[in-house]
Amino acid sequence: MNHRPCLVALLGLCLALPITLADTAPATPPDAVDALIRQAHALGATDPARSIAVARDAVAQAVQTPDPIDDLLAAAQLAESLRYSSDYGSAAKVLDAALARPPGTTAAARLAHAQLVYGTGQIQWNRGNYVRAEEIYLEVQRTAEALGDQRLLARVLNSRGIVAHRQKLFEQCEQYHRSAFALAEKNGDAEVQLQVRNNLATLFTDQRRFDEARPLLLENLRTHTAANNRRSMANALINLGTLESAAGDNAAALPYFERALALRLELGIPRHIAAARNSVAQSLARLGRADEAIAQLEAARPVVEKIASHELFVNFYRTFSEACAARGDHRGALDYLRKMQDENELFSSERTATTIAELRERFDAEKRSREIAELNAAQQKKDADLALKDAVLRRTRLERYGLAALLLLGAVAAAAIIGRQRVLARAERRILAETRRARDAAEEAAALKSKLLDLASHDLKAPLVGVMMTAENIAEDAAALPEVVDQARAVRQESQRMFDLVQNLLDGSAAESGHLPQARTAVDLAALAREVVADCSSRAAQKQQCIALATDAPERTQLVGDTVRLRQVIHNLVDNALKFSPAGSAVHLSVARHGDHIRLAVRDEGPGLTAEDQKNLFQRFRRLSATPTGGESSNGLGLALTYDLVARHDGRLWAESTPGAGATFIAEFPAV
Repeated sequence: MNHRPCLVALLGLCLALPITLADTAPATPPDAVDALIRQAHALGATDPARSIAVARDAVAQAVQTPDPIDDLLAAAQLAESLRYSSDYGSAAKVLDAALARPPGTTAAARLAHAQLVYGTGQIQWNRGNYVRAEEIYLEVQRTAEALGDQRLLARVLNSRGIVAHRQKLFEQCEQYHRSAFALAEKNGDAEVQLQVRNNLATLFTDQRRFDEARPLLLENLRTHTAANNRRSMANALINLGTLESAAGDNAAALPYFERALALRLELGIPRHIAAARNSVAQSLARLGRADEAIAQLEAARPVVEKIASHELFVNFYRTFSEACAARGDHRGALDYLRKMQDENELFSSERTATTIAELRERFDAEKRSREIAELNAAQQKKDADLALKDAVLRRTRLERYGLAALLLLGAVAAAAIIGRQRVLARAERRILAETRRARDAAEEAAALKSKLLDLASHDLKAPLVGVMMTAENIAEDAAALPEVVDQARAVRQESQRMFDLVQNLLDGSAAESGHLPQARTAVDLAALAREVVADCSSRAAQKQQCIALATDAPERTQLVGDTVRLRQVIHNLVDNALKFSPAGSAVHLSVARHGDHIRLAVRDEGPGLTAEDQKNLFQRFRRLSATPTGGESSNGLGLALTYDLVARHDGRLWAESTPGAGATFIAEFPAV
């Protein structure tokens, strides 16, 4: 049997229940097993139950072939069918049994073993154990790179992109998906191309890049509809509904979710049905149809509790909270919101994000070490080749000493060429050594710079506080001297700006490393906004600016969060608006309830954002095109930190602007 096409077709699948037949059964032709595997794979999209039956037949017949890899490939297809039917427990047991067998040494055997390991990662991802999934994906990536198998590598990179998306590492997620798409396109793997397009679309939806996401999803829906791939059609419909819901059009989202639910009911996969009911319920709750939403959720509850998937639990609790709120049951809404937070803390804590980051750093370090070792090996081979050439040329030169004077000129020319080659070889070795030293020095300098930045930031905070207190004392003692009071207040304000910069540097470093502390409690966002306006009013007055505040009633602006961090969010946005607005202008701050969210909006009258600015928004140390109107400093850190703080409160932050007509920064948080 030709294993290469079969391995390529089934990369990323996992094992299911082992099946054995009597040793006396007649031998099965390898091509018959291959045909059954392909048939089961095709049926997975339209008839899951029949797909499982055909795959079991393939496993039974594969036992009778002389090559043990046939048995693994058939079992892998059976596992795919079972895993898509949410039978993770059976698949995991068989994977353990298969991986306990002695691994083969051929390239085909190693690839089959890596394929089984990848299947265990898929099960861990389905269950929401992202740390273990990332460990497995990194192990499989090492094998794929060692074997040079780009098809398996494309699938692993796509899966790693999904894990990065769950950790809100959007830039890294997009990088993995685009690398996976390039490999799949190069190798003509249409199935992986469709998967990557879908994952990119979900990423763009979370980033509110709707105009980029919508064409990808519509193209996938057309392709799956033409192929009658009902499972993938349902996935595309779910993602289109999610896009419309994120854009605020729940009426447009509901038909997509209902069509997806109908398809999934036909296919009969419990997990997919539960997820579709949850999506339908979410739209119904947001449209005010609370009783219908709760009915859908109650129908999904037995499946959610049986599967016990972290991702299903989080979505289920979030939607139940929204449905209770829409019904007016605020206690129930808060209870489900707390359950969702408990689930997130259990599976998506800062420790999880830190562990995944450490895994990636170790993998990247190992990869760099391998590359350096390969460079060293290549250099040693080049040195050996040069030494061999040198020895051969020396022997040739000695043999030519006895030739006639007519050949002397040729010998001299040969010696000159040899000398030139040796000079070039030494120069190459010297350049390579210098390159290594420069790279090592750059890496050490980067690590030292980060450490020094943290130390300097910590050491600057105490003296800055002392300067601010001294300035306040001077202003109080010199109340009869207006000029001294003005100068003391100027010193106080500049010291406060430096203190804010140092605090942003410390917070940004803590957020990047996953150690930013939070203490959650009930918070009135409108009250925090009033405090920030009071703090910033004196600064606004210096530029003849004013801050206009509009809020809903206190009972409509309650949320669960960290008071210090939420005040920091409001302060950064207001400070940014004042900084880039002209003298004599107004900054408009509002806090209002919008359905199940509390929306904080800060609108300025500055120059607005260009298209290039929109691309660079919320990235660390990226300055935008506008310049502060009062000579203030701008380091490109405040908005990036604000974006991270909003995300840590399960919120969203975006900007709306027309160049020349000001900008509005909007943050939305789940309401209690």
